[in-house]
Amino acid sequence: MKRDPWLFRFWDVNQNFFFLQNNVLIAAPQTSNSSDELMVVLPNHSLDQKKRPIFIGLRDKSYTLFCVKPGEGQPQLKLEEREIRQLYAKNEEFKSFTFYSKTDGSEETCSLQSAEFPDWFISTSHEPNKPVGLSKRGGSANTLFYFEIK
Repeated sequence: MKRDPWLFRFWDVNQNFFFLQNNVLIAAPQTSNSSDELMVVLPNHSLDQKKRPIFIGLRDKSYTLFCVKPGEGQPQLKLEEREIRQLYAKNEEFKSFTFYSKTDGSEETCSLQSAEFPDWFISTSHEPNKPVGLSKRGGSANTLFYFEIK
């Protein structure tokens, strides 16, 4: 089953866009000489479709976002060198690589909930140039994102 991923731009309520810097995904303001990282998205058909499960990777398609919990620490968002189409084609749960896309009452914003760690969402700091991570809702981090399909 071959399918081309959708291309999206994501940015937070503080107008911080996603950029790849030294193999770390950061959120930073866009400047005239910067180009934000377009994210590739494919559905995960092996999980409940009502929750809108998706895989998210980088445009060059060699890195995919996933969640991991090191030891007793809190879950972390990481990039793994893995082709997003490989996950899509295998039709397995791959919960650590899956996020539920939730529009939360507004069609203009979404939150991206970890399937592996349901209380955790992709988040950005209120300070620019910080890594994109995972946070629980209600804290100081941004968990709502604007999105635009390219």
